[in-house]
Parts: sequence; C-alpha cells; structure tokens
Amino acid sequence: MGRNWFALAAAALMFVTVASSLLSPWWRVEVGSGLLAVNVDPFLTSFSILGTAYIVPIILALNVGTAALFIAGGIALIIYAINPAGKYSKHLLSFGWKRPLQVTAEFIVMLALSLYAAPAAINIIAHGAVAPTPIVPFVGSSIIWLPSGVLNIPARVAVTATATFTHSFFLGVVATALSIVARMWHRRILGAEKVCSG
Repeated sequence: MGRNWFALAAAALMFVTVASSLLSPWWRVEVGSGLLAVNVDPFLTSFSILGTAYIVPIILALNVGTAALFIAGGIALIIYAINPAGKYSKHLLSFGWKRPLQVTAEFIVMLALSLYAAPAAINIIAHGAVAPTPIVPFVGSSIIWLPSGVLNIPARVAVTATATFTHSFFLGVVATALSIVARMWHRRILGAEKVCSG
C-alpha cells in the first residue's frame, strides 16, 4: 500500500498554521486609529486598548486546548501516512483529518455569532450607541457611532472599524482542504489494494 502524501502535507500545514497563528491572528479588527484592536484566532485570541494588550485567561485556556488537539491531529496524520495499512491507521486518520475541519468550522461560526450578537450587547450597555449589524463586516470597514457624552465629549463621535482575515486563516483553510483530500485518497488507496489483491 502506498503512502498518503496528502495526509503528510495536511499535517505539515497544520503545524505551520499553529506557528503562524502565534505571529498573525486568523482575523483582526481595528477600531479607530489604535483605539481598540481585536485579534481572533483559535490558538491565541487577544485584544488591545490604546496599545495595551490583554489576554483573557479562560479564552487562553480554550486556545491552548484547541492548539493541542490541532497538533495531536497533525501527529495522528503523520503516523497514519507512514503506514496507511496499519492496524490503527483508520482510527488515526479519522481523528486527524477531522481536527482542521472542526477548528475552521467552529471558528467561522463563533466569529459570525459574535459579530451579530455584539451590536445587541452594545445597544443594551451603551444607551444611544448605534452599532451596525454585524458590528463589523467579515472583511472591510464600517462606522460605529458612539453616544453623545462618551469620553466627556458633548457631540456624537464616529469611529471606523476595519476587519480582515490574515494569511494564517488561509493556511488553516488549505490544511482543512488537504485533510479532506487525504480522507478521500485513503478510500482510493484501499480500492487499489483490493484490485491488486484480487
């Protein structure tokens, strides 16, 4: 039985994705010019206010757990790819190929829910604030109107929020695609083996 090179490529890209995420988040939004920045990532989520960075401990714990599962999935794919016909190979493949798909899908769903829930929370907390729904687009810019009197300014203030996906997100998407192809290739390998043995 041949090697599953797609599984090896997916595993390598999974490791690169985690390393890249430590330097560049999957999605970033900046409000104003250095007023607020939010870095959203399955492996390291943080935000900064006026240039001071903050990390929420419970979110960090969830990020570390997600990174550990993601890396474990990559390791499982490497072990599987070395010996696709092994006794536990099917289980290793099953565990490994699902990790990038699960992380990427959950990231997109949680990001969408956050962007649509945040305006309602802002409107409840800050009376007079007008936040668009979604509060910022997935990619692009929007304007948020702060209520009059905020920051002791007697006029309404508009701030621009700019959001973008980074290269780390696209590495995660490619790792997901490769892991799906690795799963499909496994079926092809098994089919070829049956033909040869028949």
